[in-house]
Amino acid sequence: MKFLLFFFIFFSLTIFPDNLLTLPDAIRIAVKNNLGVKIAEEKIKQAYYQKKEAKTYFFPQITSSFNYTHLGKNEGMTIPGTPFPPIKFTEDDIYTFTFSLNQPIFTGGRIKTAYEISKENFENSKIQYALEVQNLIFNVKKAYFSILKAEKFLNTAKKYKELLEKHLKDAKKLFTAGIVTKLDILKTEVAVKQAETGIIEAKNFVKIAKSNLNFILNNPIDKEFEVEDVFEIKEDRKDYEYWRDIALKNRPEIKSMERVLSICEKKIKLEKSNLYPQIYFFTNYNIEKGKQTSFGKWDKNWNTGIFLSFNIWDWGRIKDRIKEAESEKKQIEKQLEIVKKAIELEVKNCYLNLLSAEKKLEKNRKQIEKAEENLRVANLLYKEGMATSTDVIGATTSLIEAKNNYYTSIYEYKIAYSQLEKATGLYTKYEKVGGK
Repeated sequence: MKFLLFFFIFFSLTIFPDNLLTLPDAIRIAVKNNLGVKIAEEKIKQAYYQKKEAKTYFFPQITSSFNYTHLGKNEGMTIPGTPFPPIKFTEDDIYTFTFSLNQPIFTGGRIKTAYEISKENFENSKIQYALEVQNLIFNVKKAYFSILKAEKFLNTAKKYKELLEKHLKDAKKLFTAGIVTKLDILKTEVAVKQAETGIIEAKNFVKIAKSNLNFILNNPIDKEFEVEDVFEIKEDRKDYEYWRDIALKNRPEIKSMERVLSICEKKIKLEKSNLYPQIYFFTNYNIEKGKQTSFGKWDKNWNTGIFLSFNIWDWGRIKDRIKEAESEKKQIEKQLEIVKKAIELEVKNCYLNLLSAEKKLEKNRKQIEKAEENLRVANLLYKEGMATSTDVIGATTSLIEAKNNYYTSIYEYKIAYSQLEKATGLYTKYEKVGGK
């Protein structure tokens, strides 16, 4: 039993290294740490507080003020022909404390409409967050698959060198037996050196691909990690119309444009509110000293009333603003149509790319079988003296190219599928709202 437990622990540590980064983990880290997502989160908070601010205009606004005035020349009034000194109506120093309350009574719907616009902006900021996350998830997947592809190329580069070294041993044996010439050995040695160069380049591609993913995850660029192969292929036979309908329903860009269109409609109402009178209730409470009514003492008084303002003539300024808002709405309506058509085109292109990638995948899979058989025959003929090193090296190169093409087609297919998911807005299921 202890042996089995030890074996399980050892096996687990071997298969799952501490620095293993799975694709779901990469997506989770990216959504948590990516700077673009953090900016989108802050924009949600900004829109939330703008909404809160807009709501405050429904309620009474209470303010206070203090005023101090010193009169430099306050000689008062002298009554001619009398012995009395000049009479001052105010002191040289005047103090005024004022507490005011203002409450909107009727604004033609201006305050309500402004609040509704702020709510639309808040909802739109959450949609923009979802759009940022959608693009981020695709970029993470693309970068992750690029690492897997680079590692596969590194493995084939090592395999290429291994096959050539095996052929070099065979060539030396046949040279000793007098079957081949020294030229065969030299050609193979050159090919081995070229294979070593290929390994160096492949290792560099892996490092570059990992640095790219680290950048997206907001990790240190040189952070080391291992990736988990995602080798399965999704065989999805859904037609274009299925994907198109999902896209038109889910894409954040469409939802965002619909919010903007709603904002434009409310802007028209906002401008029309200026055609109505603006009515406010006000009350003031004053504490004064130094004025005629508070000469030599502190006096308290208050006043209250109704304030009404109404635009009588402004040379058509308000009507022009209304027409401007109506024109903006028409522009957004046209832009929404463009966005929908562009999304349909994007989905169509992604769908066709997926079909093409699927066909190339099957074709390249069969090419490996042919290349392996070709190399097997070339090795047999070479050992019989019926083929040259050039033939064997060529067959080996063809096999490696076939494998690289196959791996390329695998990850091109996975990227194409991910791109189709992004084009249909399926990544919005990761949406996370950051407001209240």
